[in-house]
Amino acid sequence: MNNGRGKARKIMGKNCLIELVRYDPERILNVYTFKKEDPLISDIQRQGISVKVVSKKELTALVDTESHQGFVATIKDKNNPGLKEFLEQPRKKSMVVMLDSIYDPQNLGAILRASECFGVDAVVWSKNRGVDITPVVSKASVGASEIIDIIKVSNLVDAIKKFKKAGYWVVAADADETAKPLNSFDFPEKTLLIMGSEGKGLRDLVSKSADYKVYIPMFGNIDSLNVSQATAVFLSFSRSSVDGNE
Repeated sequence: MNNGRGKARKIMGKNCLIELVRYDPERILNVYTFKKEDPLISDIQRQGISVKVVSKKELTALVDTESHQGFVATIKDKNNPGLKEFLEQPRKKSMVVMLDSIYDPQNLGAILRASECFGVDAVVWSKNRGVDITPVVSKASVGASEIIDIIKVSNLVDAIKKFKKAGYWVVAADADETAKPLNSFDFPEKTLLIMGSEGKGLRDLVSKSADYKVYIPMFGNIDSLNVSQATAVFLSFSRSSVDGNE
């Protein structure tokens, strides 16, 4: 099963569109802009994609925000794998990020961006407990939402069990009394990293499913990072940990 196959949706943001033109231009159905002269327009038209010049007001109305950087596009959804299909692919090393109740689109976009930058294989979240891929998410991700595999599941706990069966170790970002400091933790070669919401953290059933709990030691006056910043820190350490053990 592929998530979202055949659907059309909108993305916004110049950088997001640049990445899609570079990596998957066949998915772009049409582009709207109020800019009559921009090098990106020529790149888009060379791919045979229609570019329609509209007013700034019309462009804003398409995505209900003025944060579009002058570009909006209608695209076909990426053919993301289903969970079963993903787990059937043989991998000796793998990092997957699972999100528990992330509703802020800016945070989701930033998490997707960090995940793509650090070579994450997929990002997983619940269909019912998280924000969808919106134009705000696509812009915040700087195009990562259109590159990285995204897997939406019905139940996170059931999905965790399937990851374990496929040989993944479950690492939860959680600072309870059993948690280990990130700077002294060695990530397994196949890791499912679970990040929770900023306000409530991980739900109990999700937290109890973890094999390890890990926290980021803090040294300043502010005692926490937002979830997207924390994800980037975890992924940086995980990459160093796995690469250092080669």
